[in-house]
Amino acid sequence: MTHLAAGVANLVRIHTAGFEGLVFTIGPILTGWPGSFWGFASLWLIGILINGYIFALNDLVDLPYDKANPARSRSPLVDGRVSQRLALAISVSLPLAATAIVVLSRWPISAEIPFTSLLILGAFVNIYQKVTRHPLIMDLLFSVTMAAPIPVTAQALMHNIPFLAWSATVSLFFLALQLNSIGGNLKDLEADRRTGFHTVAVSHGASVAADGTLIPGNRYRRYCWCVHGITSLSLLVTTAGAIYSRSLPELLAVAILAVAACFLGARDLRRLLRGTRRPSPRGTQVYFGSGFSLLLVAVAAHSHLPAFLASFVLLIIWTTGFALYWWWYWRRSPVAPSPSLET
Repeated sequence: MTHLAAGVANLVRIHTAGFEGLVFTIGPILTGWPGSFWGFASLWLIGILINGYIFALNDLVDLPYDKANPARSRSPLVDGRVSQRLALAISVSLPLAATAIVVLSRWPISAEIPFTSLLILGAFVNIYQKVTRHPLIMDLLFSVTMAAPIPVTAQALMHNIPFLAWSATVSLFFLALQLNSIGGNLKDLEADRRTGFHTVAVSHGASVAADGTLIPGNRYRRYCWCVHGITSLSLLVTTAGAIYSRSLPELLAVAILAVAACFLGARDLRRLLRGTRRPSPRGTQVYFGSGFSLLLVAVAAHSHLPAFLASFVLLIIWTTGFALYWWWYWRRSPVAPSPSLET
């Protein structure tokens, strides 16, 4: 039973769900929402369910490709810890449970319809991303599903979507595009080339050298810098909108943080594209982390601070708690850690 539970937790990437829970609170927080126990509990639970739904369906659809990828040999579906029937049941039940919470929370129809559309869009992207000849379109649609909870939840709880919420949505959209079309593409680059999966990186001519470093090619290099530049610009606009009425010391403090985040992100991407570091095997990248941190700074600067801190502390507790769980589990397990423990 322990191995089955761990397999299911791995399948739904329970350790990453805290980030989705946080994203589902950003919209209301940016509208001045003071927070409430039921509000936090419902938004976080919806985020956790959606996170699990997307990952479970993704692994189920990708199973034929994962079986041909040695790096995915310890995926819970590949090694048999979780059956395909159970994965299908999870993929169906989680979005239904999330929808039930939305109905019980009495979201307005103006929020329920976009939320349902996001569930359908998530299924569409997962099913067709491996067979598409237009990978950038799929990555753009994936980014929509990642960023859209901000305006949807703002409309659901506050019946208002201010400019800053839209600006944060655009920033998260481009961050998600970075995460998927750069970080996500590169961690599986060689396997995708072998199995014929058309990703942005593959279609733009990127490859991996014998020592594991990236050979991006001019076309993919230009793409990466273009996406990173637009992402940085959108984050700076969002941050400026969040702090424009603050005192001079606060403006200076946030400005220093913004410059530092942009510098660290650009330096990390430059190292990756120049081949002085290897792509992360789990898709985690400094350029994404620094950008997401800057987005959180902007949210904190414009929010009802206790509400933001409550959500942020919950994220830390969630992430740390599951990191300790996986450390304990793999110490007791006779097999090597699963490479599917990824973001």
